[in-house]
Amino acid sequence: MRDFALLSQKGRVVYGPFFTLRFRPSQAKTKIGFVATMKLFKLAVDRNRIKRRLREAIALIRDKWPKNVDILFIARPEAMTADFEEIKKSFLHAFEKMPEAMQKPIPMRKPKAKKKSSVVFREEKK
Repeated sequence: MRDFALLSQKGRVVYGPFFTLRFRPSQAKTKIGFVATMKLFKLAVDRNRIKRRLREAIALIRDKWPKNVDILFIARPEAMTADFEEIKKSFLHAFEKMPEAMQKPIPMRKPKAKKKSSVVFREEKK
């Protein structure tokens, strides 16, 4: 959980037509997570369906995953109606763009966490 929370602050971004990919290098094996926000997918059945579709597509290309990386896919509504093969191609294309994204500096983002117990919480300087 902590690894995925840090992705929002210290992760690099690759944009695709069906998802936004956030990633950062890791010492451990590759970990992959999926997010479908309530803002875009109002119904739980839609959020669950889109995550199932993305999980199945990524599982079919498991041998092509990058090594030692934490990855978070943030789903877009277009993935709900997209052809399954197009989703798989989009994953592969995003993986190809990852080395290029590693060359760019990490974008600075304001932490959104409000609780001190959060991994990404930072106290405001006064």
